[in-house]
Amino acid sequence: MKTQSSAAYRTASLVSFLLHPFVLIVALFMIVSLRFAPTIPRGVLLGAVVSAGSAGAPFALIRRGVARGRWSDHDISRREQRLVPFLYTIGCMVCVFAFLLLLAAPLELLATFAGMVCAVAAALLVTQLARWKISLHLIGMTGTVLTLALLITPLAYWLVPLIVLVGWARWRVGAHTPSQALAGAALAAGITFLVYRLFGL
Repeated sequence: MKTQSSAAYRTASLVSFLLHPFVLIVALFMIVSLRFAPTIPRGVLLGAVVSAGSAGAPFALIRRGVARGRWSDHDISRREQRLVPFLYTIGCMVCVFAFLLLLAAPLELLATFAGMVCAVAAALLVTQLARWKISLHLIGMTGTVLTLALLITPLAYWLVPLIVLVGWARWRVGAHTPSQALAGAALAAGITFLVYRLFGL
């Protein structure tokens, strides 16, 4: 039984690592950029801008903070430590959005990015005002699946079980309660549908 429990924990840790929000950002925005940019080089450029500003820069800050003992781990598991990383990430995203506008990014990419900014901002409000640790992993996974389904192909709805898998993984490693995971998924779903509707997509 102990071996099974240990194996389950290792599996959950691996799922959490492979489907981390920063990993999903890079993959999702490269796909969206390549799909809607007029040329492949331009799609790679736009995807790289989003990846560097919204995943690379925040991860670098977090990694440095963890190395210096300022934060507990790369997931910023302690709710009270999340304010500075959140604000820094949102600041990076605002800069990235400005670059996307200057580069005349496709509407689909702008809408997807706007949805991500709104989701992160909403998560910050929940974390700080409600003092409740909503799941960023579930926000990222749910937003990714719905974006692929709504913009790329409805076949992406077959990826919905990955949302459940990530929810289980975050619960299994002790990072979130089921309600925190469910709230993350619900928040991402609501914002994704609303933002695409506002952008006319």
